[in-house]
Amino acid sequence: MSDLMASPGRDRSNDRAGYRSGMAAGLGVVLLAGLVLAVADILHTGGGTGPMPPILALWALLALPVAIGIGLVLGAGNATWGGGWVIGGFRRLRNDRELDRTIAAVLIAAAVLGLVLVLGVAKLALGLVAEVQRKEVGALLLGVVVVGALPLLAIAALPLYRVTRWITIVVPAIGPVSRVVVLLVGAAAAGVGGGLVIVFDRLDYRALNLGSLFAPALLPVIALVLGGLWYGPLAGLRTRIPGRGIAALIGLVLAAALPMVALGTPSDAVQTAVTERSYLGSRMIPALRKLIDHDHDGYSAFFGGPDCDDNNPNVHPGAIEIPGNGIDDNCVGGDAPLEPPNPAQPAGAGSGKPATASGAPGPGPGDPAAAALSGGKNVLVIFVDTLRFDRLGIAGYKRNAQSLTPRIDAFAGQSVVFSHAYSQAPNTPRSVPSFMTSRYPSQVKVDKKFKDYATVLDDNDTWFEAMKAAGFRTIGESSHFYFCDRKKYPESCPDVVSWMKSNITQGADEWDNTGALNIPESNHDTAGPRIIKKTIARLDQLAQAGAQAGTGSEKFAMLVHLFEPHSTYMEHDGFKYTEHGTAALIEKYDYEIAYEDQLIGQLLDALDANGLAKTTTVVLMADHGEAFGTHIVAGKPAFFHGDNLYRELIHVPLIFRVPGAAPAARDDVVQLIDLAPTIAALFGVAPPDSWQGRSLVPAIAGRQLPSKPAFSEMLPAPEWDHEAKAMVSADGVHHVYYRISDSKWEIYDLGTDFDEKTNLADQPEAKALEQALAQWIEGPLAEGGGK
Repeated sequence: MSDLMASPGRDRSNDRAGYRSGMAAGLGVVLLAGLVLAVADILHTGGGTGPMPPILALWALLALPVAIGIGLVLGAGNATWGGGWVIGGFRRLRNDRELDRTIAAVLIAAAVLGLVLVLGVAKLALGLVAEVQRKEVGALLLGVVVVGALPLLAIAALPLYRVTRWITIVVPAIGPVSRVVVLLVGAAAAGVGGGLVIVFDRLDYRALNLGSLFAPALLPVIALVLGGLWYGPLAGLRTRIPGRGIAALIGLVLAAALPMVALGTPSDAVQTAVTERSYLGSRMIPALRKLIDHDHDGYSAFFGGPDCDDNNPNVHPGAIEIPGNGIDDNCVGGDAPLEPPNPAQPAGAGSGKPATASGAPGPGPGDPAAAALSGGKNVLVIFVDTLRFDRLGIAGYKRNAQSLTPRIDAFAGQSVVFSHAYSQAPNTPRSVPSFMTSRYPSQVKVDKKFKDYATVLDDNDTWFEAMKAAGFRTIGESSHFYFCDRKKYPESCPDVVSWMKSNITQGADEWDNTGALNIPESNHDTAGPRIIKKTIARLDQLAQAGAQAGTGSEKFAMLVHLFEPHSTYMEHDGFKYTEHGTAALIEKYDYEIAYEDQLIGQLLDALDANGLAKTTTVVLMADHGEAFGTHIVAGKPAFFHGDNLYRELIHVPLIFRVPGAAPAARDDVVQLIDLAPTIAALFGVAPPDSWQGRSLVPAIAGRQLPSKPAFSEMLPAPEWDHEAKAMVSADGVHHVYYRISDSKWEIYDLGTDFDEKTNLADQPEAKALEQALAQWIEGPLAEGGGK
């Protein structure tokens, strides 16, 4: 039939030969470009024969569909217009100015219509999907609107084409180069330039894996260069090489077979090299794991993934371990042993006091330590965002031979300093709900677990709610999008996206969040001065009201949030900035801390001036730390926070200045979830049964504190879909880090390996440490879990 439809006299054999030639050219050029990039990636990864096969396989997976697509286009072009049709087409555009102008006008019109469509869809998506509760209904409406808009765009195409045809007059042909080529090159340059501006100016580019972004984009570029050489200066050599089509076919077969044989179960060393150092592996392996999830439980066994049984949807790292069933349900530590029948009740059980994460009851109002030491009348928690403990002067840190934090150092000299305090999460949306509710991040009840900014549900028991029930006036002072509450304080967040609703303010009698900015703007904001100003004014009001009543201030519990050390770091007057590159980031971060130290000093001075210092417990703490490229995570240096559980992100300050308590430096391992129970115990407030932390009042009172590990969690979220658990041993020596998403254990000696560079997971003591973390995951964490 096809022969009957062919033009009379047309030689179909020439068409087939042209098609094969074009297909071979497309396959050969693109696969060769993929091989060039694979070799570069192997060298970047560190060379060696181990990572070589999987890296070659990943580049084959990327290059193969591109090669087939290019080959089909070139083959079809050859069969239709004959060999050399690409060059011939550009030559015709150069010679036929009218055709050149027509195609240029069509391209401009299509670009304008495409831009209108993209911007319209983006705008509608915010209103119909992102900012509504019934997102499925919004998505359906969005689809209806888009489909309805297509005929309107089609009607607008003709008059727009007439305008763009006139516009093409101002787009000149440059010598032998046609308008179309000028437009295409200009559009490509504008796209690359715009992308670079966004990456380097608007984004924290050091936190991006730029190699994994740029390397795949180089595939078509290198293919074009190779094609230009192959059909240009090297055309003579090309024609003298026999069997070019056979070579291309062999390359196709090898590229198709390589992924099937080279992407099996790798050794730990190969998996680390490919997933953490390869340009392509750091992005493709997680993507392939999402695709290759045989039992659809959200976890995959592909390339050493964390699912230990990818054919059973009830077995995966997120499952609850069922003791004694012969199955390692959660893929950690083997099957948990059965508890003996009728186990002995732990001491204090049934007393109504909350159990700590170790199973022991937490101190309550009747405990001797709590009775021996009072917090005074009020409590003020100064919460500094993103402050590492090791940046404080009391930790020995200096820049230009001086402490960054003289005011905090002086405050610490009046206080009990817990030098081994650990956060339960590496970012604010997970850490703040955790310490406010004294629960581990996965135990906090939220509207949706897999969410960047989850809404904390009302049935959590917050620190503020406990203090309010005990007669304290609960007050929050901040100026940040995370603390927006439009129901209670509709005037405080007019510039913040309407879907931001953490509900973390529950239990507050008042929360002043005025001046809060939207997410991008807040990262360039210096909010500290206005927060300190309004906080001091509020403290003065409380002191004055009490003095006038002759009773002292109304007892209050206040939380003050200061944001400055969080990126993007701003420069401040009075500091000399001299560094470049990563050193400049560290310098700016350090000076943000120094700037914050001055503001904290103003707040402490105000407490002295209005007399509240004598009756107020003051706590200084941080929600998490910051990283500066010490570790490689998912193929990129780990800058900033939220993407791992290494020491620099979880080791935070926790300092209590309690009226009547002797200053001391404590080396007990403690957690941020201990904050709420400690404050409650200091003021004789009954802690809710849901709290998982323990009171540190015995330590503040100078007594011995039972040794206990500290635990942390990194929960998956759309912005960073990785999962991990960690434990700092009770003696503070070992940090056990279970990277669930990578099915990898890491163990570090914190005493001898400050930067955590030497993994001890293959040492004899490793199994016992891993088992201790596994027992916490399967026991206290799961038992207090919630939905």
